Formats: sequence, C-alpha cells, structure tokens
Amino acid sequence: MMTNGIGLNASLLMGAQSLNTQQQAIATTGNNISNINTPGYARQRAVIVEDTLNGSGGQMDMGASVSDIESLRSPLLDSLVQQSLGSKGYADNQASLTSTVQTSLGEQLTSSTNSSSSTASVTGSGPIQDALTGFFGALQGLASTPSDATARQVVVTDAQSLTTAINGAYQRLQQTQSGIASDASSITTQINQLSQSIASLNQQITAVQAASGTPANGLVDTRQADINTLSGLINVTATTQSNGAVNIALADNPAVVLVAGVYSNGASTTQSLSVNYNANAAVPLTVSGSTSGVLGTGVPSGGSLGSDLDVANNVIGSPGASGDTGLLGALDDVANQIITQVNTQNEAGYDANGVAGGVIFTGTGAADIAVKSTVVNDPSLIAAGNGTGPLDGSNALAMAQIQNQAGITPALQTMVANLGQTVSTAQNNQTTQDQVAQQLQTQQNSVSGVSIDEEMTNLINFQQAYEASAHFITTISGLYSTLMSTIPSN
Repeated sequence: MMTNGIGLNASLLMGAQSLNTQQQAIATTGNNISNINTPGYARQRAVIVEDTLNGSGGQMDMGASVSDIESLRSPLLDSLVQQSLGSKGYADNQASLTSTVQTSLGEQLTSSTNSSSSTASVTGSGPIQDALTGFFGALQGLASTPSDATARQVVVTDAQSLTTAINGAYQRLQQTQSGIASDASSITTQINQLSQSIASLNQQITAVQAASGTPANGLVDTRQADINTLSGLINVTATTQSNGAVNIALADNPAVVLVAGVYSNGASTTQSLSVNYNANAAVPLTVSGSTSGVLGTGVPSGGSLGSDLDVANNVIGSPGASGDTGLLGALDDVANQIITQVNTQNEAGYDANGVAGGVIFTGTGAADIAVKSTVVNDPSLIAAGNGTGPLDGSNALAMAQIQNQAGITPALQTMVANLGQTVSTAQNNQTTQDQVAQQLQTQQNSVSGVSIDEEMTNLINFQQAYEASAHFITTISGLYSTLMSTIPSN
C-alpha cells in the first residue's frame, strides 16, 4: 500500500524533527568523547527509529526520531569482570602480604647441587638460623675446651643471641598480623561506605526511571564503578531488580545482605561489617556483621579482605598455646624443642663444679624463650661433662648435636621453605588473575568502551545529516515562499 504524501507544513515539521534527531545524536557522540577516560563509563548510542503518523488516508512517513539513549552494556561481561576483580583483589593483596611476612620473618633458604654427586644441599641464613649455628657451634667449641671460661661465656652470649632472634621474629610477625588487622578494619569501612553509596544510587536510579521511563545511564555507570570497587575488596554477588535497583550480598553467605534496594548498613535486611582481632586467639582475625555476628572462619574468602583473613589466620596463624597454626605455631614449636631438649641434656651432665646441670633456657615458646639469669651470671653452670671423671666435654658435645634433631633446624628450615612456596604461589596467582581480569576488561571495552575513531566517524555522519536537514528546511521554506507569492492578494 502506498503511503500518503505530506504537505509543506508537515515537511517543515519533519525537517525540524530531523534537525533535533541529529542534534541528539551529535550530543550523545560528544558525551562519549568527553567520557573516554571516565572509569566505568559505558558508551551510549542514540537509537534512531523511523517515525510515522497515521492519518485519515493511511500511514504517513514523518522522517526519524530518537526513541532512546541506549547504554551499551553486556550484563554477562559486567558480571564476569566483577567476579574477576574479586579474584584479582585477593591475589594482588595476597602477593603483597606474603612478601611482607617473609621479610618480617627474615629467614631465607638456598639450595645447591654438588656436581660430582648430584646431591642437593640446603643451607639457610637469617637471624634465627645464624644464631642457631652460632649457639650450637659454641657448644661444639666448649666440648673441646670444657674448662675454658671464655668458651663458656661464648656459649652464654650465643644463647642470648638465639633467644633474641627468636623473640624478635615472633614480635615482628605479630606486629605484621596487627597491621593486617588494621588494614582489614579500613577495608570494612570502605565496604560500608560503598554499600551506602550503592543504596543511594539505587534510590536515584529508581526515581529517575519511574518518573521518565528511561534508564538513568550516568547513574548506572557510577553504580557499576562502585560495585566493581566493592568486588575488589570483598567477593559479592550483585542482583539487578525489576525496578532497576541492585541488591548486594556476600558470595560466601548470601544471607548477609549489604545492600537491599535503597537500604544499607543496618536498615531493612542489610548490615555493616567490622573486624575483630585477638592476637592470642585460635583464629586471630574475624569479620562480623552488625546483625549476623561473627561470620564463618575464612568468610569472606575473596577480595582484599579475604586475603587479609587468610594471611593473618593461616600464614601467620596463632601461637602454640592457642591454635598452634601458621608461622607463630611453628616458631613456638621450634623454640619449645630448643628449650626442652637443651635443658634435658644439660640436666644429664655436670657443670664445672661437678654438680648436676640445671635449666639453661626458660620459657615455653618463641615469645618468652630466654637464658636463665643464673646461667648468664655464672657460665660455669653449663654442664659440659658427664661426671665420670675429669671434665671431658662429652655432654657439651651431646648438646651440640641437638641442632640436627627433627624439631629444631630441620623444622625451622621446613617452615622457611613452606613460606617461600606460599610467596611463590601467591605471586604466580597474582600474574594469572591480573591477566584474566585484563582479558575480560578488554572484552568489556570492545562492547562498552569508547573508540575515538568510531565516534569521530559517527560525528561526521551526524553532522552531514544535520546539514542536509537544514538544507531540506531551507528548500521547503523556499517552496513555501513561492507558493505564498502565487496567491493573489485581495
């Protein structure tokens, strides 16, 4: 069926509408170009549709109009990017924290291979390993000269160096753990602020969409940027509601809702987060919800906050008296073995006065290991001999051989090696997660990102269409004038 023709008045209206349509398209393109470097911005497109008008004679073509300003987003890619940012936040923070912990411990291992025998040997260095070597080496020296007062003083001095090294490592690890707890507290503050911001944006977005029936693209971009930032801090799920609002819940525990529509931090079903830190507890660092209380161990498991929990609770861990986990527990075990085995062997011998030996080390673990004050004041109390005859140094030799007992040097080297493996794994995971996040963001940018070349091409097209529309109006106006001039005047 042929459409009806339109008159000059309708033609002028169509031309004016075309000018407005191209002007909106140009403005949208300009907005894209202006926001090319704006984080979280998704490029917009003016949706131009054919415009028709039903008249008494049938359908009349009325040019084109803008039906919508569309935000070019892929919900799937947005979701995948959000999830990848949680993994990236965890991996980045994990790599940084484990490296800091390794520095705090201050111990290293070096492997070397003998070319003739193809056997590998492991040597270590660091305050504790060096002090162990010095202390047990001093006992070896005392075994050769059990009557030498200077040799006895060297044993005492090196024993004090050993206890100082162990105490220092333990204190540095707990200070690092305390620093991680402070960081976790700061992260929960950021999480609560972002939850409030997302809830506020939900309110603005639903109000705009209810009033105009069109998406609030700029507000949605800002909200998505907040959600991405939040995901880097803690692993969450974001669920879009029919009214345009987004609900945010913990991925590990969906019952813990951070944002429900326009509510956050304690209102409705939502809650704020906080951390609890007790250096001597079996689980030193935990996260609590304002209404749900302490969350499960290791919850959250993603984002920067998740890695804070893992490093504080599993890598550094708890003292032997509480949970005996991680580096603190392992260091406690080594210190306890030194105390127990050296004291037991010293008590089996006789000192320079022929009296049965007593305690050399006091304390129960890494935090309080020390050299007994009476031994510090009187090194002759070290039981170097076996008491069967002249002072022979055999008991000092037996104490020197304790160094290679499974619970002392090998246990310390295993602890150092495990930490090195943890650091290496964290660094490899960081590389992997950074690459995954980058690839997904590249895919997202192919859909939502602004291409300056594409926008400039669009701008030229819309400009030419605008100029043609203006020329069309000029032509119709000229026809109008010609028509008016043919009308005879009365």
